[in-house]
Amino acid sequence: MLVKADRLLFVALVLAILLHGSALLYNLNKTYDAFVHIFFADHYARYWFEPWEFRWYTGFPVTSYPPLSHQLIALLSMIGGLKFGFVVVILAALCFFVTGIYRFSRLWVPQRSAAYASLFAVLASSITQTIHIYGQLPTMVGISCLVNALPEVYAYFRNGKLKHLVTAVALLGVTVSSHHVTTIFGIIFFIAPVIATALLDQSGVEGKFIAVARKTVQLAWKKFRQFFLFFSILLLEMVVLIFPYWYWSKTDPISQVPIPHGSRDNFLASPSSGLMFFIIPLGFILLLLPFIFRSLYTRRNIFLALSYSLLLLLGTGGTTPLPEKILGKNAFNVLTLDRFTFWASVISIPFVGDFFRRLVEGDIRERIIQRYGKQLYHITSLLLISVVAFQALFVVNFHKYRSLQPQEIDMQPIISFLDRDQHSRWRFLTLGFGDQMAWLSSQTTAMSIDGNYHSARRVPEMTRQPLERLENSKFKGIPGIGSLQQFLTVPEKYHLKFIFSNDKFYDPVLFFSGWERVQRLENGIMVWQKADVPPLPSGLTGKFIPFYQRMMWGILPLSAFCIMLTLLLFRARDYLVFPFASTETTAYSPASGNRWLFLWMIGILLLAGTIWIKQVTLSFHKDPEQLLKAYYHALDFKLNREAHGYFPPGSIDYEEYTLRLSLRDGLLASYGKLDSLAIAFTKTGTDTMEAVVTSAWTTPLEEYVIPAMHVLIRKNGNWYVLPPAFEKRVVPDEHMEKGMAVFRSQGKRVVSVSDVRHDDILDRPDLHIISSALIKKDSSYVVVGEVMNRDYLPAHLTIGAVLLDSAGRMMVSYNAKYHTMHNLLPGEKTPFLIEFEETAWLKENDRQQLRFNPGQFSAYNFTRRPADYQVQVRAVVADKDLYRDHGIQQVRITDSGRYVAGSIVNYGVQEISVPQLLMATYDDHRQILWVNHLFVSEGLRPQTQESFNIKLPDLSKIALVRRGTEQHHYVNGLQQMQLPDSFRFPGRGLIALPGNKRYCDLFLNGYIGNPTIY
Repeated sequence: MLVKADRLLFVALVLAILLHGSALLYNLNKTYDAFVHIFFADHYARYWFEPWEFRWYTGFPVTSYPPLSHQLIALLSMIGGLKFGFVVVILAALCFFVTGIYRFSRLWVPQRSAAYASLFAVLASSITQTIHIYGQLPTMVGISCLVNALPEVYAYFRNGKLKHLVTAVALLGVTVSSHHVTTIFGIIFFIAPVIATALLDQSGVEGKFIAVARKTVQLAWKKFRQFFLFFSILLLEMVVLIFPYWYWSKTDPISQVPIPHGSRDNFLASPSSGLMFFIIPLGFILLLLPFIFRSLYTRRNIFLALSYSLLLLLGTGGTTPLPEKILGKNAFNVLTLDRFTFWASVISIPFVGDFFRRLVEGDIRERIIQRYGKQLYHITSLLLISVVAFQALFVVNFHKYRSLQPQEIDMQPIISFLDRDQHSRWRFLTLGFGDQMAWLSSQTTAMSIDGNYHSARRVPEMTRQPLERLENSKFKGIPGIGSLQQFLTVPEKYHLKFIFSNDKFYDPVLFFSGWERVQRLENGIMVWQKADVPPLPSGLTGKFIPFYQRMMWGILPLSAFCIMLTLLLFRARDYLVFPFASTETTAYSPASGNRWLFLWMIGILLLAGTIWIKQVTLSFHKDPEQLLKAYYHALDFKLNREAHGYFPPGSIDYEEYTLRLSLRDGLLASYGKLDSLAIAFTKTGTDTMEAVVTSAWTTPLEEYVIPAMHVLIRKNGNWYVLPPAFEKRVVPDEHMEKGMAVFRSQGKRVVSVSDVRHDDILDRPDLHIISSALIKKDSSYVVVGEVMNRDYLPAHLTIGAVLLDSAGRMMVSYNAKYHTMHNLLPGEKTPFLIEFEETAWLKENDRQQLRFNPGQFSAYNFTRRPADYQVQVRAVVADKDLYRDHGIQQVRITDSGRYVAGSIVNYGVQEISVPQLLMATYDDHRQILWVNHLFVSEGLRPQTQESFNIKLPDLSKIALVRRGTEQHHYVNGLQQMQLPDSFRFPGRGLIALPGNKRYCDLFLNGYIGNPTIY
């Protein structure tokens, strides 16, 4: 007799729409991947049959990702926009998944249990995490179609009816078109166990094991034609529906360094990864593992049990070596292993539903009431239901406990900036945007050198190191900052002109790499630009993709979806009806299993509660070493209230402490990040201890190792660290007045949307390269020199050099980075040094994970000796970052001629956040030989000074290759004209170095983090 669907299924569908629909309204902007899928959808909304996407990297084919879920959003965006389309598609996928879980559960548990399973599927932490934390739409579409196809596969191999075959392959066709990985692994972990169970059910599970196995194998052989037909059609649609994807992956493979992912970590060594990729996806399922295993490990369910156990094992990542051995090293380093935990949780759902059915209205309920009474039963039931509800609400609101994305950014000011004055003719880059960078790209046709789909990129600076994207490069150590620096130093290589910064961490790197601030937009985003970057060519072309593949990509996936919808409508009356006898699960006996099951639950809950209570009540005041670690952690994350709590009560007032901290600026105080900590106790006692703490701090420009002495005292059984001794400086004047030369470039004098008029374009400043030289140091070459601004206007400089071989062919070109001043006032000069870098981590032996070193340098590998060179200097009129009210004084040679010491002073009205010293070294003929630099760790407030100690370079290993003449010097694109003999450059007094007849000169440059004009 055919039985209608249980009403709880419809309750579950309503709950899914209400809970997840309302939560998506405020969670959508905080997910990891939602905006990536929206970006792909925007591509199809703009260019349905054009598979080449120009807006990310240097272009990539969208045939590198199955298109169906993105195409559905694109269609719905015509009604309510891209976000509306995303929400509708993912909610539809969720409802279809809940329905599929109900149907899938009928294969393993009774109908009523399947209804409870559908209800649990709405609240399952893995599903909630996939939607509200990851925003993984294709995964949801793929798994929803897969679980709906499994009952049809089972039915086809039981009764051989054609309608089940057609429905199954139609559903799997949509799975393939949405998420091919789900289909590939689904064959192994879902379809194969279901087919084996269907054969086992038909042959019978009773009897001796050998006899049952023989009958099942014989039956499988008899159904060979069914096997052949099903897998032939499945293989055909896997190939045909997304043929352009397979063609791309075969003919245009991309070799990339594996990107680290937390799901591959050792969860014992990295508990946060274990929480995110194993504990949270399983959630409540962890409490029922004994019940699930007992229900699975029966003769009938053995194939699903083996699949489930293997999925759980693979989901443990790098905790054991087994997943890597099973998958192989290559697959282990490419796949994100939390997908296996997700699939294991899907298999668990039917048995969780069976547990709740038996708890609410079955034998487990009767057993508890019989043994312990109704009151304890109600408490137990309420507690378990509360845990399920809590896990769902916790995951939905996870962003409130741990922020995964920056605050929401208003994109309209950025879009308006890109749309005006033809700014979209250049590429841009975002910093500190998180995954919102994809949302920006989906609203503009302007191109970015960065992107959020690393599987298809071809930029060598990004494919040869484990960096997901430049936008978050500060979190990736050497591969991140090092790769970013290459783009900042030579932006013209990729026509990169604009940077939108939402993170001040990057500001010093941008400034000292020669970028200039343009303006702060209404949304708080700072716009940086690089002058003299050529625009993109007018006719960009992508990789040729044959016409038939374009048609296949635009038509076949959507056709598969329409076919599936048609079949489901045709089978609407019997789709939710299970045509076979109901399955009764009897492997778990409450009489013998309840005690162990509930002891397991109590143990897990006690363990979780103990860990939570320990974290909440943890006091670092009991252990001196833990106290110092906690104190430095608070300093690292600028947790001033927490840091103040580690001082003895009454030692320093909180307001005074924060006031003293506010007076400190500089590279270390404002941009430093704690890298490592070493604690050595030099004096111990009952109530007093002394310790030397050596802390290594990483900044975007330098690394600093700071030793500090700390005194710890014990009061009332608690240890405290004495507050630091703040330097109390008294500035000479309470009020300052300063006359300043202020510059401003108006741009267009007439407000108009037309192009800039010719007479509004300022002439390039007149520069002169005073001298230059090609220098060899060890096995590398550098170009050094001096340049002067001879104009009456300030100049923003781009200094580059080209090395030539003996035949005059270009070998390599690069720009000056930190070893020069990029802004010059009239009459001012600067030294420069240009090092030649190649794409970092290009060689195999460079691909290992390295420690963060902002000064990492990948020297160009010279295969032949440079014979000549050219220096190319370009300039535009500058009107910002021209602060010069600072100086150098009390210069002296120290430490037997190894160091130059002195002090820098700020006598102006701006605070210098990051002072930089340039030291040029000259030979006995006062010709420049070398330039080195020093970033002073402390900032300079007005009317204050800081001491410095800069090491003289070791020039014993350098050799002069040749000195430059006017033929080597090019200024603003033209060869430099020789000055008349009567012309003399303004002289500067050089500092004589002892012993070797050499000289040096010092130049002060400074980055102002908070200028008053912005």
